Amino acid sequence: MITQERLEKALTFLADTDEQHAKVTAGVDYIKDLAKSLKGRFIVSCEDQKSVAMKEHAWYASDHYKKHIEEKRALVEEATKLENNRAKENLVIDVWRTLEASRRSSKV
Repeated sequence: MITQERLEKALTFLADTDEQHAKVTAGVDYIKDLAKSLKGRFIVSCEDQKSVAMKEHAWYASDHYKKHIEEKRALVEEATKLENNRAKENLVIDVWRTLEASRRSSKV
């Protein structure tokens, strides 16, 4: 049985994490776009290689790219944890709704 306190905890968590969820989700989109910008700047400034393909290979082998993907991994991990926790709290609310509907119709 889901208690009223557990329901309130779920609702509070969702309300308290709305802004954080929006920021983290926007951050994931931003970091994906940032990769394109960083790659472009690297390729333009790379004078060691002649062809664009070789410059692109140099980008993927660079410390700049490694740092970027580490930042991306951390941000995606944070976003996924938050989304999973929010989904869990939504599930608690849905189960409570179902139980309440059954209780009202005298089935439980």
